[in-house]
Amino acid sequence: MSRSDELPVPQPTPGTRAFGLPGTLAQRWNAFAVAACGAVVLVMGYRHRWTNDDALIYTRAVRQILAGNGPVFNVQERAESSTGTLWQWLLAAGGALPGVSDPLRLAVALGLLLTVAGYLLALDGTRRMLRIHRPAGALLPAGVLVLLPLCATWDYATSGLETGLSFAYLGGAWWLLVRARTLRAAHDAPAGRGRPALAPTAFALGLGPLVRPDLALVSGVFLAALWLLWRPPLRTTLGWAGAAAALPCAYEIFRAGYYGVLVPLPALAKEASGTQWQFGWDYLRNTLDPYLLWIPLSLLAGYIGYRAYGVCRARGASAMAGTPAAPDASATAGASATPDTSAALGTSATAGTPTTPDTSAGLGTSATTGTPDTPETSAALGTSATTGAPATSTTSAEPDAPAPPGTSAEPGGAVTTGTPAEPGGAVTPGTSATPGTTGALGTSATFDTAVTPGSPAAPGTVTPGTAAPVGSAIGGGSAVGASLPHGVPVRRWVRWWGGTRDGRAAPRPYTADAVLVGAPVAAGLLSAFFVVKIGGDFMHGRMVLPALFLLLLPIFLLPLGRAATVLAGALAAWAVVCGLLLRPPLESPDDPRIVFDSHTVYQRVLGDTHPVGQSAHTERRLAFSDAARHTLRTGRHALVLRLPHDAGYPVVPLAPHVRAPVAAAEARLGHAGAVLPLDGFVIDTLGLSNPLGAHTEPTSRRKAGHEKPLDRAWVVADVTAPGTRVPGVDPDRVRAARHALTCGPLPELLASAREPLTPGRFWSNLTGAWDRTRFRIPADPVEAERRLC
Repeated sequence: MSRSDELPVPQPTPGTRAFGLPGTLAQRWNAFAVAACGAVVLVMGYRHRWTNDDALIYTRAVRQILAGNGPVFNVQERAESSTGTLWQWLLAAGGALPGVSDPLRLAVALGLLLTVAGYLLALDGTRRMLRIHRPAGALLPAGVLVLLPLCATWDYATSGLETGLSFAYLGGAWWLLVRARTLRAAHDAPAGRGRPALAPTAFALGLGPLVRPDLALVSGVFLAALWLLWRPPLRTTLGWAGAAAALPCAYEIFRAGYYGVLVPLPALAKEASGTQWQFGWDYLRNTLDPYLLWIPLSLLAGYIGYRAYGVCRARGASAMAGTPAAPDASATAGASATPDTSAALGTSATAGTPTTPDTSAGLGTSATTGTPDTPETSAALGTSATTGAPATSTTSAEPDAPAPPGTSAEPGGAVTTGTPAEPGGAVTPGTSATPGTTGALGTSATFDTAVTPGSPAAPGTVTPGTAAPVGSAIGGGSAVGASLPHGVPVRRWVRWWGGTRDGRAAPRPYTADAVLVGAPVAAGLLSAFFVVKIGGDFMHGRMVLPALFLLLLPIFLLPLGRAATVLAGALAAWAVVCGLLLRPPLESPDDPRIVFDSHTVYQRVLGDTHPVGQSAHTERRLAFSDAARHTLRTGRHALVLRLPHDAGYPVVPLAPHVRAPVAAAEARLGHAGAVLPLDGFVIDTLGLSNPLGAHTEPTSRRKAGHEKPLDRAWVVADVTAPGTRVPGVDPDRVRAARHALTCGPLPELLASAREPLTPGRFWSNLTGAWDRTRFRIPADPVEAERRLC
C-alpha cells in the first residue's frame, strides 16, 4: 500500500482529560473514594491520638530488648508480657533507628500509619474483587461507612497497642486472598498463565497468631480459603503449610524454651480459654448500642437480602419460561432486564430487547442482547456481552481488571465484543467457531481432530466454519442439549466442571467466588464468637472492631446502581449523625462487668488531651511514684508495696537473693515499669507479667483481664526475708505462702523463669511447657498450702 492509500488515524486532542488525570471518570472517582476513606481514618485517628497504661507494658519490653536484656519485662525473670509478638519486635526494630528516643511516640505514629494502610489495602482488595466480574464502572463506599464514624475506630488507630497492626494484617490478608482469586481466573483462562508461586502468600496469611493469638482463627480460615481456591496437589499443599507455619512454629518453640509456657502471660492472666457468655454479650452490646449500629447493619442485611431475592427471581423466571439453561444460564429468554436488576450468580441474561439502564450482568453471567448496551450497562467478567457494536467508553476496564472471556481488551482498557472468534479464542453467539476454540457460557472445548468434511452435524452442535446458534454452548457440560459431532472426541472441558487446563481440580467459578466472599465473613463470625465466649474486654469496642472489619470486608464497596446508591446515601446519613452526636458511655457502672471509654478516662486522669509520650504518664505525681522515686534516691534495697484498695504504700526491705536495686508491687503495670529503671523489679499484682500471679485461679469477675488480683502475702513471701512484717498483710497468710512456694510444681514454675538460661534449662522448659501452662494455683495462700503441700 502506498503512503497515499493509508487512512489517516485520528489523534487524541491534547487536554481532553480534566486536570490531566489518567483513566476514565469512574476510575478517578473510585481512586478518590478509596483515598477519602483512608484520609478520614488518618485525620480522625490523629485527632484522637493517645496512649494508655497497656502501651507502656509494650514499651518497657522494647526498652529491655534495646538494652540487650532480651524480650522480658524484668531483668530478673523471663516473663512474656506482650500479647502482640510482632508488634513488640516491630517497635524494637523501629526503636533501634537513629533519632527514636521514645518508643511510645513511635507506637503512636506506627499504629496510625498501619491502621490507614490496613483500610487502604482492604478497600483496594474489595475493589479488585469487584473488578473480577465488573471490569468497569463506578463504586460506592458502603460497608466501610459503618466503621469510619465510630469513636472506637478513631481511638484505637493509635493507643500504642497492636490494634493498628491487626488492621494492617487483616487488610493485607484480604488483599492477598483476592489476588489469589484473580490469579486463579487468569490461570484458568484459555491462554492463561502457569501456576504462580503462592508460598509467600501462605507465609503472610500464617502470621496471624504472632499479631495476636486470637488471630490464629483468621489465619486458619484464610489459609483454608486459599487452598479451596486452588486445590493444589499434595506436594504444593505441604509447601504452603510449611510456609504458613514456619515462623509461628519456630517462635512457639522459642517461647516454650525461653519462657517455659506456650502462650504469653496476659493470655493466662485473662484465662482466654474460659467461657463467660453473659459478660461477652454485654461487651458486644456496649459496642453496638451507643452508635445505634443495628441501623446500618440492618440496612446492609436488607440490601443483601434484596440482591439474593433478585437472584432467586431470575432463576425462577428462567425455569418458568422453559428456557434451556446452560450451567451459567438461568435468566428468562426473550425478556428484558428491569432497571437495577442484576442477573444471578452464575446466570445468563439473554434477551431479545435492549438491556435497560442501570442493569448489570451478575457474577459469571452472560448478557447477550440484540442492541448495544445503554450507558450504565456492564458485562461481568466470565461473561459474554455480544451486542453487535463495540463497547462505549463507559465499559472500559480498569487497568488491573482482566478482560472478560469472550471479549478482547483494546489498548487503554476498552472492552470490545461481538468480534469473530479466532482459533483459540472465545466463541459467542453469532460468531464462527473453529477447531480449538473456547465455547461461550463459561465452557471450554479442545478438539483433537477436525470434523470430517461432509459429516452431518448433530443437533445443537457447531461445525467448523459455521456460526454458533444463540443459546448453544461448545464443549459439553451444557444443559442445552448440545453435543459434539461424531468423530470429534473431547480431550477436556474444564471451564465449568472442576478442572483447569492441566487437568487439575479447580473450583467452579461461582464456588470460587463463594469461597472468596465467605472467608472474611466466616473469620469475622468466629472472631465475634471468641470475644463473646471469653467475656469481652474492659476497653470499649477494641475487641469487637476486628470482627466488624472482617464481616464488612466484601461489601466495603458496592457497584454503582439504584439500590446501592440508596443504601450508600442512608449509610452516609447515619455516619454523619454518628460522627457528630453518638458517643460511648464513659463507663458502665450498672453492668455486671466494667467497660470503660479508655481514651476519655486517660485524658481526664492525666490531664492531657493527647498523652502520647512516656513523660505524659510519669510526670503526674502519684503516691506510688513518689514512694518509688524516694526509695531510689535514698538507695534503699526495698520493696514499694501497693496495698489493696490503695490503702497505702509501705516500703519494706527486700531479701538478699533479689538482684534488683528496688522492687515495686503495683496494679498499674505500665506506669510502674516506666517509673522504675530497667534493672528494677516490677511485680504485677494482676498477673500480666508475673509468672506466679498468672497461674493463680480467678477470684474476681468485675473487670476483664483483672480477674486474678494477687494476695499481697504471696508478694511478701516471694521477695522479702523470713520474719518480715508488713502493715496490712496477715503474717499467717505470709507463712502459708512461704511454705507453698516450696511445694509441688511451684518451685519448678519459678525456676523456669528465673534460673539462668542454659541448654539444659531451655530443654526442661520446652518439654514441660504444656503441663506448666495448664498448672493453676489457689489464690488463697492457705488453700494453696493445703493443696500443694
